Amino acid sequence: MKNDRASNVNQAPSLLQIITSTMMSFIGVSSPSRRARDFQHGNPKVFFAVGFIMLVVFVLSVATVVQFVLPN
Repeated sequence: MKNDRASNVNQAPSLLQIITSTMMSFIGVSSPSRRARDFQHGNPKVFFAVGFIMLVVFVLSVATVVQFVLPN
């Protein structure tokens, strides 16, 4: 298992891994191996883009829930 993580650090993150890393960063949790992989092999522009899209989706979701909860 430890060898799988070590080999995973030496590879560029996939889109799903980027999304997962970004979601984890929203709540402030990350494993050292994931953080090392992201900083060594990740493209910062992709992380910023995914983070921005996730932020917009989150704000729109909260706004939609508030509109349903509050009376007209």
